[in-house]
Amino acid sequence: MLLLEVVNFRKDPRAADGMNGKLNDQPLVELIREISSKAFSGSLRLEHERAKTAVYFEHGQVVFAASNLSTLRLREYLKKRSLVSEKELANFEESRSDLSLAEALSSKGVLRREDIDSVLSIVVCDTLRVALLWADGTWDFNERARLDEGIRVKVDTDNLLREAAQRMPWNLVVSRFRNPNEIISRAPEISTIDHCLPAESFILSRLDSPTKLEELITVSGLPEQDAQRIIYGLTLSGFIKREYWQNAFRTETARTSKQPTVVKPAPEISVSEPEPPVDRWGSKNEEADLEAFLERLSGAVSYYEVLDLPRTAEANEFKESYYALARRYHPDRFHLRSGTGLHAKISSAFARITQAYETLTNPRTRSAYDIALERSQKLAGDAPKSEKVEVVPPPADELESESDSAESESGQAEHNFQEGFGALQQGRNNAAVTLLAAASRLAPQQARYRAYYGKALAVEERTRRLAESELQAAVKLEPANATYRTMLAELYFDLKFYRRSQSELDRALALEPNNPAARSLLRKLEKSSKVG
Repeated sequence: MLLLEVVNFRKDPRAADGMNGKLNDQPLVELIREISSKAFSGSLRLEHERAKTAVYFEHGQVVFAASNLSTLRLREYLKKRSLVSEKELANFEESRSDLSLAEALSSKGVLRREDIDSVLSIVVCDTLRVALLWADGTWDFNERARLDEGIRVKVDTDNLLREAAQRMPWNLVVSRFRNPNEIISRAPEISTIDHCLPAESFILSRLDSPTKLEELITVSGLPEQDAQRIIYGLTLSGFIKREYWQNAFRTETARTSKQPTVVKPAPEISVSEPEPPVDRWGSKNEEADLEAFLERLSGAVSYYEVLDLPRTAEANEFKESYYALARRYHPDRFHLRSGTGLHAKISSAFARITQAYETLTNPRTRSAYDIALERSQKLAGDAPKSEKVEVVPPPADELESESDSAESESGQAEHNFQEGFGALQQGRNNAAVTLLAAASRLAPQQARYRAYYGKALAVEERTRRLAESELQAAVKLEPANATYRTMLAELYFDLKFYRRSQSELDRALALEPNNPAARSLLRKLEKSSKVG
């Protein structure tokens, strides 16, 4: 038996208005977020084509989930993990619900309770992962439906929601952000970001104060669709707050004095199940192909090399190359590796492909890029180098893959910096912000990346607050660098904070009395009557 309250998934006539709807209006990720934020208890039943899932909540927490797909049943997971033999499972009726089977296995001493709880947690998480990606279907929330059994599963819903946001259909994610001026802010209760991906941590670090959505996307240095996916995931999991939510429930609908209805197991639901997904990691040739692709891309120094085409290529060739790469290397194809370092490398690589495609298929941006490419090659030699480079050999027992990943990220960061510095010198500030932000995100401990990112942000008045943060970070990383202190002093001068500018400039001149930029700023300050 499956733990689904009704066979036909009809709306419960006792349910209040507004307690059911369509998944394309309110996707499961947002339903879970809202139920959690309002601390609701009850059962959320979902139907997508012939698949059905029930998710149970207590005070906003997911405590269990069950599906009518046999591949997402406890019995199957026990067999696959060889925890219980076929012979032992034959002693328990096929019709048992997952919770009933778990109780029976525990009471008979076949498995320890902690082992059963561990497998149930995996079953529930996998059930949710499947349902979270349903872009259409129906949902129905019954606040009086509760679990009868005593088992409760602990689920890290925050992580599941952020993970789902990266895999949801792009058009659905876009539809959730209709106002580019919507205010995004960091949740006040979030103090640490230890469990976030680097790109998530970087976006969180930009939110020292409430920021418009379009500005946050700009300073993220990510392609718009990647930035929106990350922002969406962070809002779903409560790391950041957004100004507008399309709520599915009226708050008062869950405030009832009626007694809850205890859910009893229902008869087995027989459906024709969709084919299970093919394990894309069964082919060693494909893994080798992926490694070769990532290696090729890490060495690409222009958008043409990213798409593996000559500079003489025509527009249709860019399109063919992009779609061929998408079919083979789009991150969604490797969702089974979601959350791993490899998946992060694939996502980063495909972001470069998308950026290259969007630039080269537009005649205007391609022409500008070609000119910039020629200039940046000339300017690359003038880009500031790290004043202190220390090469430390890795430990002999360090994993080769980790070393390769770090080397690849370091090379990509330097490449982004060189291109970003060139764009800054040419006055292409939007491109400079994007590229220098990417360099800072990949290597946040590199002071020159942070300094020149701050310099690019300082050009626009609306991003000068963020510029101050970046320049201060650079000064903190290299306190003896007069150039970075001068950049910070110049920003304070532009903001008309003349005393701060003078103070920072004094430190720069103490370090390097003949610094040309510092001497020039000193002359400006001396002409100003604002400094007492």
